[in-house]
Amino acid sequence: MEAHELSISVSGTPLAAAETRRQIAAEIRSWNTGFDADTLHSAELVAGELIANAVQHASDGPVSVAARLSGTALRIEVCDSSSKLPSPSLPDTADESGRGLFIVAALADHCGVEPTPSGKRCWAEITVSRESSGSHAPDACPAPRAHLPLQRR
Repeated sequence: MEAHELSISVSGTPLAAAETRRQIAAEIRSWNTGFDADTLHSAELVAGELIANAVQHASDGPVSVAARLSGTALRIEVCDSSSKLPSPSLPDTADESGRGLFIVAALADHCGVEPTPSGKRCWAEITVSRESSGSHAPDACPAPRAHLPLQRR
């Protein structure tokens, strides 16, 4: 399998985060690897959530995003300058935010966060699925693949 990789710097605005999410999704599609629609959609959502969190919580520091296909694993990494590691907690039903890491955990096969000398790296890996000629239930809801420890607010 051919190796694919990309890296993009993100300016710290919500508009830039949204544009970067679209740019990453377009680049992954352009790799022409035969990913199925669910894999492409999951990759776009995961990238979007990780980028949005970095932009929201990293103040004005630099944010970068990378995507790499290695074998059957698509890894998405977002680095920012904040040394504060995320602590997933259950949001109240009225909260307008706080669900991003749950979305990432539900869509990714593996995810995590690690400190770096300049801040932190949040990452997620998705095992890629290829398009097939077999039947597919498009209305089926994917089961969560990973779990993060929860804390009640």
